[in-house]
Amino acid sequence: MIEVLGFTALLGYLQAGIAKMSDPRKDSPNKQYSVKDAVLSAFGAFFMQCESFLEYQRQLNSRKGRDNTQTLFRVAKIPTDNQIRNILDPIGASTLVSVFHQIYRVLKTKGYLKPFEVLGGQLLVSLDGTEYFSSQSIHCDQCSHRTHKNGTVTYFHSAILPAIVAPGQEHVISLDPEFITPQDGHEKQDCEIEAAKRWVNRHTELFGNGQVTLLGDDLYSRQPMCELVTSLGFHYIFTCLPESHIALYDWLKYLNTNGEVSHQSVRVRHGRKWHFYNYRWANNIPLRDSQPAMLTNWFELTITCDEQVIFENAWVCDRPVSNDNITELADKRSCPMENREREP
Repeated sequence: MIEVLGFTALLGYLQAGIAKMSDPRKDSPNKQYSVKDAVLSAFGAFFMQCESFLEYQRQLNSRKGRDNTQTLFRVAKIPTDNQIRNILDPIGASTLVSVFHQIYRVLKTKGYLKPFEVLGGQLLVSLDGTEYFSSQSIHCDQCSHRTHKNGTVTYFHSAILPAIVAPGQEHVISLDPEFITPQDGHEKQDCEIEAAKRWVNRHTELFGNGQVTLLGDDLYSRQPMCELVTSLGFHYIFTCLPESHIALYDWLKYLNTNGEVSHQSVRVRHGRKWHFYNYRWANNIPLRDSQPAMLTNWFELTITCDEQVIFENAWVCDRPVSNDNITELADKRSCPMENREREP
């Protein structure tokens, strides 16, 4: 992305976001370091992908009189790690959402997203949750928690980290995250699906042209999520496993008995061996047993080599499945999966 937009432009978007931040220290006399210096120093540490980057830069500064943090990131004074945390912890990350949106719009306007387009001009946005902090002693009001059988409690922070992905693309394009945190007025603990729903609702304007297909694992393939996605103009391809969709797979058994499940096989050369790609699909089947049940489309891919299964998975999607699009829909490189892939 740096090669595409240029480092100066990217830094400019970040600085514009920083300018919108309020200093949480208010009337405190201890303002030796600015919010801007704290954010840019933290950004520099991640940018250089080095945990000891700031200390290294301070040592370099003591020898050279000026360092890369100041020249590259335009930091006036470099705070210590603890000072950065003290300044930034009270500031909401939402102030930097605009940075992600600006970069996305520039990439789209300049045509750099074209190589990521599939399925007739669709962008694939993968939704996935991850934990980025865990402790049994340190916690805060924004922590989620899990209680273990032995009575101990683990506190953690997690977030949805959406990214634009595409088959054959080595890189992904990160989008703004949605943090999984306690929500005002809610008694239940926040969860990945609720965070994903908030993220989708926040991006109807940014992706309001119906040109985005959301990808997700089996957790997402439930009717409330699928209904929300389609009502807001998104498409979806979500993993759908038998153990969590019993009613849907009962329908498939009935359809298969009556010869109403379509299938196709493709033989592909991989080195000295042949891989057999076996596809099955069915359209307009109920997503759940209880009524009203949303109708969805289902497809499956099983790959075999030397009569051994090396990959298998299945999905639901809102797009009708046919001979013309089954291979692109089931391309395992583009769809996030709870993979059951094995070497032959």
